[in-house]
Amino acid sequence: MEDKAIVFENVSWRYEGNKEDTLRDINFEIKAGETVVITGASGAGKTTLCRCINGLIPHFYEGTLRGDVLVWGENSKTSTTVDLARRVGMCFDNPSNQLFCATVLEEIAFGPQNLCKTRDEVMQRVSDAMTFCRLEKYRDKSPHSLSGGEKQEVAIAALISMEPEVMILDEPTSNIDAVGTGLVFERMRQLLKEKKRTTVIVEHKLQYVLPLADRLIIISDGTIVADDKPRKVLSDAELIDKVQIQVPYVTTLTHRLAGSLREEDVPITLEEGVAVISRLVKANKVRVNPVRRPPPAKTSEKPIISCSDVWYHYPDGTEALKDVNLDIFDGEFVGLVGRNGSGKTTLAKLFNGLYRPTKGKILVDGIDVATASVRELVSRVGYSFQNPDDQIFSNTVRAELEFGPKNLKLSQDEIARRVESAASEVEITPYLDANPFNLSQGLRQRVAVASVLTLNPKVLVVDEPTTGQDFARSKIVMNLAKALCDRGRTIIIISHNMDLVAEYCQRLVVMLDGQVLVSGLTREVFSQPELIGRSSLEPPQVTQVGQALGGVGLPPDVLTITEMSEVMSGVK
Repeated sequence: MEDKAIVFENVSWRYEGNKEDTLRDINFEIKAGETVVITGASGAGKTTLCRCINGLIPHFYEGTLRGDVLVWGENSKTSTTVDLARRVGMCFDNPSNQLFCATVLEEIAFGPQNLCKTRDEVMQRVSDAMTFCRLEKYRDKSPHSLSGGEKQEVAIAALISMEPEVMILDEPTSNIDAVGTGLVFERMRQLLKEKKRTTVIVEHKLQYVLPLADRLIIISDGTIVADDKPRKVLSDAELIDKVQIQVPYVTTLTHRLAGSLREEDVPITLEEGVAVISRLVKANKVRVNPVRRPPPAKTSEKPIISCSDVWYHYPDGTEALKDVNLDIFDGEFVGLVGRNGSGKTTLAKLFNGLYRPTKGKILVDGIDVATASVRELVSRVGYSFQNPDDQIFSNTVRAELEFGPKNLKLSQDEIARRVESAASEVEITPYLDANPFNLSQGLRQRVAVASVLTLNPKVLVVDEPTTGQDFARSKIVMNLAKALCDRGRTIIIISHNMDLVAEYCQRLVVMLDGQVLVSGLTREVFSQPELIGRSSLEPPQVTQVGQALGGVGLPPDVLTITEMSEVMSGVK
């Protein structure tokens, strides 16, 4: 057993109160030093599987465990969580669940201190982890005051400082900007090369993590449906479509252009995809077609939100916004984007009165937010938080969705109608009678969005709607937002997922250091990769393919895989 770090033997798990198993007959092994990436749809059982490895199941969560989980030969049923914590470290999908110290430094130092390391070693580990996660300037700040992405970086740093034999990272970059995500996984690659550790990474962003992976496991409905080398798994286009995971766009594109691919020809990085497509074009197996651009969608000339010389300082003196001037027009679908800590969420919270401007003026539907009551603003601007646990508090999903309409004094029939409609639109109807705190991060995010929809606001702000969601369910939320926009609502999406932003948003507002770096049509903004790179953003991978292959006639402003499939077609 010495070469086997983790073994699952016929493992099934059912949470207390659930009617069905979350995991069903799981069997697999992870060798010492292997890096395994686990992916699958939201609610498939990925997080539950991770909880089995570090002993939270069965020692913390209540339910029924059948089968055995062995960690370095020790059965998790008989090992204590304290014993397992010395060897297995886990970064949770919701970082707020594991941050509790007063400062970032104390948070990162907590683990090695409890391992009884010397002060010099503790401080060296803290310094290395801070550098790894770009946290030096937040050393003395409270982790609870940071943005969602920054909290996630603190949680990763706290894990790394422990130097566990087994590292489990559950959606470690779901709230981190594109450049930050790339940096985390590039540094993770260096860490694994220098200090070979057994690593399990649960991730939807496969384009960043696959180069690290020895194996790719896909979970669907509580069972393992694929477990092999990444290129082998991704060579099965039919399986990919069936399980609805977001593979790298270059993988999808080459499948469409070339048909079936041999395992060794499956690209998993941008560079590999560009090389494969370039060969196909030069061999006349792919044709570049004339570009047809639809005219830009017309927008209202009436601002529903208007910001004039807006500044905001946090109580600790942090200058979060500086001289922001911005109009958001009635009926627009706007993407508010930028690196972690750039001021996106702070600006959005000014729109509905959660914060008040330090200086300057914001009008929402003609009302000054500085003097308006929260009740007045709530009926105009609905806000879904980045962390759903910041707004969920009821014992059932149904009660959570009923809370807002009840406070608007609506009739029971109207409350029931709104609840059923919102639940159906975001696909949480089966969970209406469940406790929301027993649901996955992705499902809790949908509960939070649904609770806002029941208020029927004119403006809907959704902060990181794709957090913890697989690509298919992320599109469900975005399709819902688009449908609401088509019916006249103004939609503001805060997101790090540039693929979805490119597909849905009419306009982008890019933030940098508390200011608006650039605002413009989505296609125009993504055509300036060097400019947006200043805010740690990257164009969608499919856009980067076009920009890399301009020499063979591809346009630099393709936004979606559908557009690229129209620009390029296979020659039969």
